[in-house]
Amino acid sequence: MIAKKYRTTKKGLSPGSAVFTGDQKLDKALITVFEYDENHFLEKKIDDLKEIEQLYAKAKCFWINLSGLHDVKIIEDVCKIFSIHSLALEDILNVNHSPKIEEHENFLFLILKMIDFNKSNQELNIEQVSMILGKNYVITFQENVGDVFDILRDRIRTAKGRVRTAGPDYLMYRLLDSIVDNYFITLEHIDDKIELIEEKLLEDSEESYLKEIHKLRKDILRLRRAVYPMRDMVYYLQKGENQLIEKPTLVFTRDLYDHIANNIETIENYREIINGVLEVHLTNASHKMNQVIKLLTIISTIFIPLTFIVGIYGMNFNTSVSAYNMPELNWKYGYLFIMILMVVISLGLVVFFKRKKWF
Repeated sequence: MIAKKYRTTKKGLSPGSAVFTGDQKLDKALITVFEYDENHFLEKKIDDLKEIEQLYAKAKCFWINLSGLHDVKIIEDVCKIFSIHSLALEDILNVNHSPKIEEHENFLFLILKMIDFNKSNQELNIEQVSMILGKNYVITFQENVGDVFDILRDRIRTAKGRVRTAGPDYLMYRLLDSIVDNYFITLEHIDDKIELIEEKLLEDSEESYLKEIHKLRKDILRLRRAVYPMRDMVYYLQKGENQLIEKPTLVFTRDLYDHIANNIETIENYREIINGVLEVHLTNASHKMNQVIKLLTIISTIFIPLTFIVGIYGMNFNTSVSAYNMPELNWKYGYLFIMILMVVISLGLVVFFKRKKWF
């Protein structure tokens, strides 16, 4: 459905056309700038894009965070300031794009997925983040306010760690690391949900749990699609072939690669576990169905000879014509005899089934 919507939106347009493919989540776009070096720091909300040009002209390290991709005009103007290619602009506005990394003449372009688990409604939220690394700047594009970068912002404000002394390539690494670290937190929530479902299934295999299992499988698949491409992206970075990535930062990208590999391994383990949980659920449901069918079969089997007897004595032969036409119908205790016979047959079959351990 998402791919169909995107194709319909872009139908008939030339490559590089700036069309926003998502839903508007903010009233207006919000732009925040961090301009800093080892001894200087400035954080500012931007209302006039001319301020960006003025601050960028004297900045050693410049981070622009833009939230609200629905405002295509502002996105275009920001991209013009930094000479961002129109094809990259098109991908920024396509919020359903797969994660990727592209090397351009004057910048490095990344698309990745920021993942958050909402505890209140137990929903997995995935938001696209586009990132551009230039000579002395980093630009991040998001659909909505609220992200996983608050700790990094505090470190910039308080000059903790090496972020204020390092360049924009290290800032890009820290942004990537913040996103990947949040993957671990999300996977912990997924693990808790799997354990909870396993405990429920051991107690009872209700039909409602099947919906939970399928939802969890879908969430794991969405996680897999978001995280898997990150491995190739970071592998490209750690090779050190791009001049925008300095050698000191390469060591950190290798550590980031290990984190992503761990995430992928965890996701694969969860896939196997949830598939096993689904098999257990289906096996339990099948076992319950078999038990019901077996009980009904036993009951039906008990009634087969009884139905046969009733069928025989339901035939309307004239007993006055011949002494052989059901003489027992004239017995004084004929009815009582037949009832006792039917009870004995039923009890005999029950004892037989019990000895066979069929129930």
